[in-house]
Amino acid sequence: MLEKISHKRRFFIVILLLVLLFLAVYKKTYQPIFQLKKELNASYQLVENVTQPFAKIESLKNELSVLDKVVGNSENHALIQQKILDFITTHALHVSVVNIADSHMYKGNNAFTILTNKIILTGNYETLLNTIYTIEKEFKASKIVSAKFYSKKNYSTNKTELLLELYFQNYGK
Repeated sequence: MLEKISHKRRFFIVILLLVLLFLAVYKKTYQPIFQLKKELNASYQLVENVTQPFAKIESLKNELSVLDKVVGNSENHALIQQKILDFITTHALHVSVVNIADSHMYKGNNAFTILTNKIILTGNYETLLNTIYTIEKEFKASKIVSAKFYSKKNYSTNKTELLLELYFQNYGK
């Protein structure tokens, strides 16, 4: 039967068989490989998305520690007033402490504690201003949240005194 077919037709039949063989090999071998490659790329993207939340958590922890440094450390609340007084006396700020109020503690519903301390100082304007500046720059245990200058007449000496009312706050867990 092959003897009756011309060489030209035999050539086209061989080409047709080669194309069919190539398509069969592609379908059986290469198509699953390409599909597995797509699945592998999809799984790489999933793994990349899974590692991002851990990186986000780590960056949030770093951000929280930076905010703790800015706002104030959550140290032992009983010692904060003592640390404030020690700082004022050891830095020779030339001011006098008039009054120290009891600490006020507020505990929010999300277990975040705010401790507020009030201290009243007296002195001249320059020393009081220098005191605020020094405390803001160097005192790390608590932060000043409010400063109020006012004058009050001392009737025993019949002089007007300049007073500085400072509020310190600490935040903790």
